[in-house]
Amino acid sequence: MDPPSGGPVIERRVGSSWLAAAAAVLALVGLLGPAAPSVAAATTDSLGLTTSTTYTLVPDRHVVRAAIDVTARNNKPNRVSGGVITRYFYDSFRIGVQPEARSVRASSGGTSLHVSTTPADGYTTVEVRFRSSLFYKQSAKVHVTFDLPGGPPRSKSEVRVGPAFATFVAWAFGDSGSVRIVIPKTFDSDTSGADVTKSTAGGSTVLSAANITDVGAWYVVVNADRPSALTSKRISLPGAEELVIHAWPDDRPWNTQVSELLSKGLPELVDEIGLAWPVQGDLSIFEVHTALLEGYAGVFFEGENRIEVSEDLDDLTILHETSHAWFNTNLFVGRWINEGFADTYASRSLDALGLGAWAPGDVQPTDRAAVKLNDWVFPGRIADTETDAREQYGYDASWTVVRSIVSDVGTVGMRAVLNAADSHQIAYVGAGDPQTVSGPNDWRRLLDLVDEIGKSKTADDLFRRWVAGAGDLQQMDQRAAARTVYVKLTSDGRDWLAPAYVRRAMSDWSFSIATSRIGEAEGLLAKRDRLADLSGDLGLTPPTDLRTAYETADASLDDADALADREIVDLQAIQAATAAVEAPRDPIEAVGLMGAAPEVRLDEARTSFSRGATDAGAQAVALTALIAGAAEVGRGRLIAAVIVAALVGLGLVAALLGVRRRRLRPVKAPSEPDPTTPYATLADPPSESAAEPSIEPSIDAPADAPSDRGDEP
Repeated sequence: MDPPSGGPVIERRVGSSWLAAAAAVLALVGLLGPAAPSVAAATTDSLGLTTSTTYTLVPDRHVVRAAIDVTARNNKPNRVSGGVITRYFYDSFRIGVQPEARSVRASSGGTSLHVSTTPADGYTTVEVRFRSSLFYKQSAKVHVTFDLPGGPPRSKSEVRVGPAFATFVAWAFGDSGSVRIVIPKTFDSDTSGADVTKSTAGGSTVLSAANITDVGAWYVVVNADRPSALTSKRISLPGAEELVIHAWPDDRPWNTQVSELLSKGLPELVDEIGLAWPVQGDLSIFEVHTALLEGYAGVFFEGENRIEVSEDLDDLTILHETSHAWFNTNLFVGRWINEGFADTYASRSLDALGLGAWAPGDVQPTDRAAVKLNDWVFPGRIADTETDAREQYGYDASWTVVRSIVSDVGTVGMRAVLNAADSHQIAYVGAGDPQTVSGPNDWRRLLDLVDEIGKSKTADDLFRRWVAGAGDLQQMDQRAAARTVYVKLTSDGRDWLAPAYVRRAMSDWSFSIATSRIGEAEGLLAKRDRLADLSGDLGLTPPTDLRTAYETADASLDDADALADREIVDLQAIQAATAAVEAPRDPIEAVGLMGAAPEVRLDEARTSFSRGATDAGAQAVALTALIAGAAEVGRGRLIAAVIVAALVGLGLVAALLGVRRRRLRPVKAPSEPDPTTPYATLADPPSESAAEPSIEPSIDAPADAPSDRGDEP
């Protein structure tokens, strides 16, 4: 259970703490003489009891000693009527003391008085007889003592007195009085109930209250601890779990059973839950008097590594409280969630150990004490039957729901669910490492986790029947509608996982936003399918970049949409280029494409597209344009070829003419060398840039040249 708030309240049913004795009426007819001339008026028509009570804790004797100093005064006046005097007197007085009271004695002036006790419902009636009858305005002082012996562990007694712990309830008595409670100084004490003043006297702590007038309603619950007297048994388990058992030294059975159960049960819990032991350092388990837990059997103090377990030996309670080391607000927020998990895994571990088949009580959401589990809150203490019934229902219902989910999901699935909760992993998992989410793991996240990771088939119905209130049901309706379109999205995506852009909105329970984003995602998947169709027609493998952009989209799908649009345009360009390349060509176009290798260029564009290159479309567009302009280029090339051919032909003609003229020029005989001509050195050949001498033959013949053809002499 969650830790209670406030001090414990011990319930008891008592009437008045004292009972006035019935008056004995004596008719003194003629025996006492004539009536007195006057009678004093009565101020109170009863027996007044003023008390001073002292409780002394004696731990070595396992007892609380009680001593009551009673001053009794008869305030019932005599009555005179018709010459008869009626004198009222009391032979005894009665008080109601604690039902555990033993060895009740009374004395007055050193003389023992007769005492009788009668058990009643929630108290014991003590009747003490005066030494002599107490008449009007007469007083008597009586000293009453009794013991409140400490009950053994697990007994019905509300009193415990031992070397390490003591508890009892102090009452006041009579009409008014005071109370002193004396506790050895070696004990730490605290109280609940009526206010008391704390002081010290010698070796004792004294709690006191004076001028108590509402005696019937006054009580103080006294709790006294001496931690140094508790046992401290350390248990070191193989998984590095460190436990320290603090038991009352006079309760060996509790110490033994708790130690043995935790030694076997804690490793079983670790295995069942599947999470590492979360406690750093020692987990301390303390034995506590049952009544101090205010109707509960145990308490786990979160953040303190401390458990208080009732002296009542209950295996389920021991492992239940230990499992709260995991199941607390560090893992889930929601009382019913943590209590349900604690009972479920404690019972599963006990079953695995062969320690009985544990199951929740048979409860239904229509029971009179039923409450929607999201509305089941900690009451502070169990003070009435209505609260008790609601608490019992809450525990059984929580256990019923969680037990059903665990059975549905299975051990392995639940380990995955709890691990995801522990790491704050998003329930709606996509590509790559799961994203983490902020905020507490409440009932909504638990439902998402068991649905998405655990693949539960029953959780939604269980939450509707047992958990969700009216406002929660409205959210669940919105969730159901959003999940319907989300499931369709995941189906339409096939092996493409939903983007974080959608999954985060689902996880946040922002269902209107999620639904809108799912529509965007469906639009992108339609573009993906169009790309697949176009790629298939062209025998291409689409690039993977669009899938990556889709699955990793977080803030928006804009980038993925732009990428899809561009790739569609690229494919359309490749489709157009393919048609252009495959179209038949006339000779002029063939001439225009000579050296362009359009088939190679098309293959390059196709490869670029499958690689995800951004220029694949541009390549295809350029290729289409090249083919479209091939005819014009071809004509230009043909014209250029004709011109070149003509020029070449003219050049050949000119060359032939030059050769003929050289053949017609006569050769001049060399002249005699001039003996005076100096020796000369040839100069370097002329540079390429120098003008070449004309080799064109002269057609002028010398004057003495012979005729072309004649008879030589």
